[in-house]
Amino acid sequence: MTKHLLRFAVAGAALFALHAPARAQDPLPAPLPWGINGAQVAAALEAKEIRVITIRAGRDVHAASANRHLQAIAILKSDSLVGLVYFHPENASLNAADLFTQASARTEQTHGPPFCRRSGLAVWTLDSMRIEVRLRRSVGDGAPGAEIRYMGPGYADEMSRRTSTARRARPRPPSTGRTSGPRLLGSPVPPPAAAEPDSAVSPPAPAAEAADVCTASA
Repeated sequence: MTKHLLRFAVAGAALFALHAPARAQDPLPAPLPWGINGAQVAAALEAKEIRVITIRAGRDVHAASANRHLQAIAILKSDSLVGLVYFHPENASLNAADLFTQASARTEQTHGPPFCRRSGLAVWTLDSMRIEVRLRRSVGDGAPGAEIRYMGPGYADEMSRRTSTARRARPRPPSTGRTSGPRLLGSPVPPPAAAEPDSAVSPPAPAAEAADVCTASA
């Protein structure tokens, strides 16, 4: 009888663990196959319950979960996926530093120790991609949080091309004395009682970062 009760207790505990809230144990957001087109990216994100907000044909796909705790932007080069960035904005339960630590730990559990680790940045170099986990601080109206970048073949060239195009198209604004870095994502999590209208949720377009402090060895 005791053995039967013990087995029942173990089975019950396992069932509870399977269905219990997993805020601190959410799986690492996964990349998508490189080279798929924008329509396939949108379908894949929707299948993960990350609702597509904006599609810029051949360039990128913006998406976010219903509660805005997970945001995503897929970077396309000639309608071919070359990069995928997930953003976890700071919320009532976890601040930006906590989110960065959590994302770094999850990535290390999946891919082993990083190639490079700095304050607010961890980098993994794999055969098919480079992964960066970044701490995003509050700059302008962008929300602080943690960013996970999956960068596939062609990502660096595409972002460099976009940066060069943007610099040629727009004159540099006069200096205001403040320093700010461009952001890929940054929509804040809305208050629990507030329902954010769809028209207000499109995240900013992707932009290139300043020079990395972690550079892959040749």
